[in-house]
Amino acid sequence: MKASASAPGKVILVGEHFVVEGSPAIAVAVDVRARATAEAAEGDLVTISSRELGEASFGPGAGGGPLYPVYVAVQEIFKRAGRRAGLRLTIESDIPPGAGMGSSAAVAAAAAAATARLLGLPLSPDEIAQAALAAETIVHGKPSGIDPAVTSYGGAIYFKRGAKPERISADFGRVRLVLADSGIQRSTGALVARVLETKRRHPEVLEPLYKAAANLAEKARSALERGDFATVGELMNINHGMLSALGVSNAKLEELVYAAREAGALGAKITGAGGGGMIVALCWSEDAERVARALSGIAARTIVAPVSEKGATSTLEG
Repeated sequence: MKASASAPGKVILVGEHFVVEGSPAIAVAVDVRARATAEAAEGDLVTISSRELGEASFGPGAGGGPLYPVYVAVQEIFKRAGRRAGLRLTIESDIPPGAGMGSSAAVAAAAAAATARLLGLPLSPDEIAQAALAAETIVHGKPSGIDPAVTSYGGAIYFKRGAKPERISADFGRVRLVLADSGIQRSTGALVARVLETKRRHPEVLEPLYKAAANLAEKARSALERGDFATVGELMNINHGMLSALGVSNAKLEELVYAAREAGALGAKITGAGGGGMIVALCWSEDAERVARALSGIAARTIVAPVSEKGATSTLEG
């Protein structure tokens, strides 16, 4: 018997970096997914195999290595189940790593969902998110928690640190997201720390910017709920300027953002930590391929994706 699960990637429409200090953010799940398959194994070791990261085995007290955060998510499920078991877990992901799309959270959520399904443990989206957050703490140090929330719930999420994530009622059928990869790898944790240090040095300058970002997120939520995607795009453009002010943009990201806008995107901005990774462009469905073509010559890769209404899902096989 084995259990399979998948979880979507995410993009932040507005609010990254500001969310770390308590401002709200809005993120959406995108239909580019990570997958995990869990099977029972002899003994009590958890062996994790990844097409990208190789294979490693973990037991009680074990730690370290690139697959260890996945094991941390599995441990959270063992705690909830009140028992541990031998396990073979196979993971793979179509979500580009280090690109601001929540790859590590999606892998952890899929691993947690598959493990829980194999053990017969029903989990709510919030419980899956908590398991993924434990893994994210290993990866990023001080994660906001938005990635685990979005990949677990799906759809559009209004997120504020310390509060329960709220699903936004929005119909994304008329729009697509175009993601363009700068090809520049970066560390989310290092960038978050750098922004926080800048805020510490210049609080009187940046506090008003953080308040403005909170107001922007509220306006974006309202626009989404009434289907006003033109306003959402405009607010995304403003948010990009705020992120640039925090020092997380660069020449390549600016090139991608402005190319997307000139090709007809409603709005385009950095998504995620910045410093590299992806930009996201919000487009009417009929314009998405044209925007993607305009970006394909200058981006390391482009992805056209709908918003995924489904979060982490799992099935039992055999």
